Amino acid sequence: MKIAILALIGMLAAPAIALADTVPAGDPELDRLYDRLAKAQSEKEAGNIALAIERVELRSGSDTADLLMDRALTAMNAANTNKAIKILSAVIRLRPDYTAAWNKRATAYYIKKDYNRSIADVAETLRRNPREYGAWSGLGMMLVDMGDKKNAYEALKRALAINPYIPGARKVLDDLKSEVEGRDI
Repeated sequence: MKIAILALIGMLAAPAIALADTVPAGDPELDRLYDRLAKAQSEKEAGNIALAIERVELRSGSDTADLLMDRALTAMNAANTNKAIKILSAVIRLRPDYTAAWNKRATAYYIKKDYNRSIADVAETLRRNPREYGAWSGLGMMLVDMGDKKNAYEALKRALAINPYIPGARKVLDDLKSEVEGRDI
């Protein structure tokens, strides 16, 4: 667990440009969508692009993994996070390279306030996809709860650089700004 936190703090310390270089070359559709998301002019536009990104990222390339993911999401929507975690764990065993499974399980652990496991899964998510703004945002919120305001601020800045319209993230970032950066004299 401490290793996961140290790895994430290392990612927070790295310049955003360096992280962009670690994004795996791959799906041109995703690259185009992430570029559009960063330049979105409204919350509605960003929301539509974010949905398109999620649709692409949820495709695992395996009918079995996709079916299990659908069941896990149904369980999460029904507030059955324990069932979702079990299913997502099976998906990860089946397809350990499937970033969305790590990210959704991190979300399920976050909902349960099991921050240790959530942070470990966030680390796996961001290792595979440093552009996963939901993971950055979730990490920021967990770090706020854990009292690490400086790293929470950095995580939220990363998230908002990727998706400038994450609900609630801008307010939390603004609230942290004076504490982290100080006040003008």
